[in-house]
Amino acid sequence: MQAVRDGAAVREGGVRPELEDLVSGSRGSWRVAAPPVGRSQPGRVLLRTRHRRLKRAITRYSQRPDRAWIERQQVRRFNQTWAYCLAEVPFYRAWRREHGLPERIDRPSALRSFPPLTKEILIARQDEIFQGGRIVDAYTTGGSTGQPTRYPRGADEAGHRWVDAYLGRHWAGIRPTDPSLLLWGHAHLFGSGPRGRVAQARRRVADAVMNITRLNAYDLSEPSLLAHYTALRSHDPISLEGYTSAVFKLARYIESNRLDLGRRPRRLRAVVLCAETASDADIALVERVFRAPAVIEYGSAETGVLAMSRRYTRDIRVFWDSFTCLVDDDGELQVTTLNPRLFPLVHYAVGDRVVPSDMIDGNVLAFHAVLGRRQDVVQVAAARGVLDLSAILPVHILKSYPDIVGVQFRQVSPEDLRIYVEATRQLDLTDVARYFARELSRDHPEFVPSSVNFTQISEPARTTAGKHALFVA
Repeated sequence: MQAVRDGAAVREGGVRPELEDLVSGSRGSWRVAAPPVGRSQPGRVLLRTRHRRLKRAITRYSQRPDRAWIERQQVRRFNQTWAYCLAEVPFYRAWRREHGLPERIDRPSALRSFPPLTKEILIARQDEIFQGGRIVDAYTTGGSTGQPTRYPRGADEAGHRWVDAYLGRHWAGIRPTDPSLLLWGHAHLFGSGPRGRVAQARRRVADAVMNITRLNAYDLSEPSLLAHYTALRSHDPISLEGYTSAVFKLARYIESNRLDLGRRPRRLRAVVLCAETASDADIALVERVFRAPAVIEYGSAETGVLAMSRRYTRDIRVFWDSFTCLVDDDGELQVTTLNPRLFPLVHYAVGDRVVPSDMIDGNVLAFHAVLGRRQDVVQVAAARGVLDLSAILPVHILKSYPDIVGVQFRQVSPEDLRIYVEATRQLDLTDVARYFARELSRDHPEFVPSSVNFTQISEPARTTAGKHALFVA
C-alpha cells in the first residue's frame, strides 16, 4: 500500500524560507526551524480543536518515553478498544467466539494469538460488518492491487487521522496550513455524476482551507512536468508532497533539463514521499534536486498515516498511541488501531512487508524500510529449480545502472521474467543484462540469466490510482 507507501511504502513534510537550513540530508539529523509564514487563517480557525489535539500529541512525543511506558499505554488503549468491539461491533463478538479470543491482553505481543484480519475476510463478511446496510459511510481502497475493499467510517475519525499526519510533519518543521504543493490524484474515487462533482467540490474547499495546491499526478507528460516545475517556482511552497514515482519523475525532469529552482532563501523544507516504496536512488535524487530532506510517509486508505520519518529519512517512526504494529518472521506487518473508530482494525494484515529497526517481541516502533506487498515477488530460473526474489532486489540492482530510472515486471511463467526499464538515454540492453546477471549472481550464483529478458520503454504503466505499477499485464 503505499502509499503508502511505503515505499512506502510508500512520508512527511517541511518548514520554510527565511529560516536557516533545516537539515543536511537523509543521513543526518533534522533541526526544526521557527514557525513559518503564509499560513491559511481560515484553516487555523476552522481546525482549532484539531490544533489542540495536535499540540497535546507533540508534547507526548517530545517527552521521548521509554518502550516500557509506551507498551503499557498500547495495552491500556487496546483493552479499551477491544471492550468497545465486544460491546458494540457484532462482527467482533462473532470473531471472538469463532477463535476463542481473550477479553483483554497484558502485552502488545499477545495480539499474535489473534488471527490476522485480511481483506479477503472483510470482503466476504461485508454484510455483517456493515450491519445489513445500517452503516453507510466507508473508506474504500482503490483496488489497484486487488479487489476494492470497504471499511466502516465514523464521524470523528478524520480528526484523529489529521493529528497523526501533522504530528509526523511537525518532526520536519511543517505546520498545519503551511503552503503545500501536492502531486496527487484520486479522481477515480470521486465517482461520476452529481455525487462525484460534489465530492470534487468538497475536495477543492478542503484544499483551500489547508493551503494546498494540488497538481495532477496522473499526467506526467513533459508539458505537465514543465507546468509542475513552474508551479513549484511560483508558489515556493514549504512542503512538496506526492506519489514517490511522481515526485521522482519531476525531480528527474528538473535535473535533466538543468532547470533552476532559484537561489536560497527558499521555503521548501522537505519533500514528502507517499503511497509507493522509495528506493535509496529515489531518495538521493530527490534530495539532490530539491535540496531538502526526503521524508517517508507510510499508511493506507483504511488506516490513515501510521508512521513517518523522524530524525532522518530511514527512521520511520510508528505513531504508537494510535497503532500497535506487529511484524512476523517474514516481515509481514499486522496493524491494530488504537484511536476511537466505528470499526477498529484488530491484528489487521495490511499486506506489506517491512524492515523493522526498533522491535522487541514482534512489537515494532520504527521501520528502516517498507518493502511492499508479499505478492511483490519475481521468479527466475536457477540451476536447480526456481528462485523466488523480492521485487525490490532487481529494482535496486537496475536503478544502480547508469541512467535507468524506472523498472517494471511481467511474470510470464516461473522461468520467464520480462523486465521493462525506463532510462534517460538509449540503452545497450545486452550490457544491461550482463550487469544484472553479474550483480544478482553475487548472492544467487545459481541464477540462470537466460530466464530474464529486457525491454526499454519510454513511459511506465500506471495503476488506476495513478501510481507506478510494479507489475504489468
